[in-house]
Amino acid sequence: MIQTNYIEVTPDLIMTSMVTEEINKLIRPYFYSNITCLNLPDELIFINSGPHVDIARKFRKDMENKFDKDTSYLILTSKTWDYIWGMSAFEDVTVVSSSQTKSGIRQNLKQGIDTSYREWIIRQIPEDNKLHHSLMNNTLFIPTIGFSNKKEIGPKNCRLLLEPIMAGSITIYCPSKKLLFTDSYIQSVIPPFVWSIATIDTYRNWEQLEFDIIIPGRGPVVSKDYLINVRIWMENYLNLLRKYRNQGIPENKILQQDFPDHPGKQRISWIEGGQYHTGIIQRMTRYWYKQILKEESEIEDLIFISE
Repeated sequence: MIQTNYIEVTPDLIMTSMVTEEINKLIRPYFYSNITCLNLPDELIFINSGPHVDIARKFRKDMENKFDKDTSYLILTSKTWDYIWGMSAFEDVTVVSSSQTKSGIRQNLKQGIDTSYREWIIRQIPEDNKLHHSLMNNTLFIPTIGFSNKKEIGPKNCRLLLEPIMAGSITIYCPSKKLLFTDSYIQSVIPPFVWSIATIDTYRNWEQLEFDIIIPGRGPVVSKDYLINVRIWMENYLNLLRKYRNQGIPENKILQQDFPDHPGKQRISWIEGGQYHTGIIQRMTRYWYKQILKEESEIEDLIFISE
């Protein structure tokens, strides 16, 4: 039986996450993004809708009753299906996303979302009948607002600072409440989905912000220390890749080399989902190594030009 629990991170921040210990034993934790409700002085803002429309609808109703306030915004931090599939629970509010996510949803609606893809997801999670119903019967709609540069929403004394990063994802920083929403660039149950080595600069920029809590795309909240450990891990990983490049290790041998474990692997929630650790890390390693090999060729081109 799939259960949903509400987690009070702070008195003004409630989240519901399908990534529980029970579920990690059954299914892939990356099929369930967090849904978060942020209580502001005169309104509620939800971040992501999760994959279950019924759960999203109930969560919204429960939070509106709890705080006795209306919902003003739904913010989608990603175009990944488990972040957006419950969005019809918010069809009467302003929905904000990156321009890339808005375009992606528009294109999906124009072409028709592939039924075979929905059926493939269902086969991965045979235990979750509610998700099956949501996937096969629910519909998406185009977000109200899509933006390409930084954007601010919320009251002046509690602004949310939205910033696109890569692949349609956005991060949200709330200075007054010292919160940072990181999409899938920080996750606490599986490795982050980080395909560009330039993400190291994003991590460094985040470290300069004042915040106490990170709300990841999937999994329990973490502290700023976790971000610092992830940044150090990625720096060490990239340095090793450059070392292997200088040693002439070919692409087809890179996965046979030694690398440090992601710091999240020490977390209890990560151990339950640990079987997915290797595959994601291997994919990132291949992507990163290709970019680092390209670095070398670009340097050689510059030397050639200067000569």
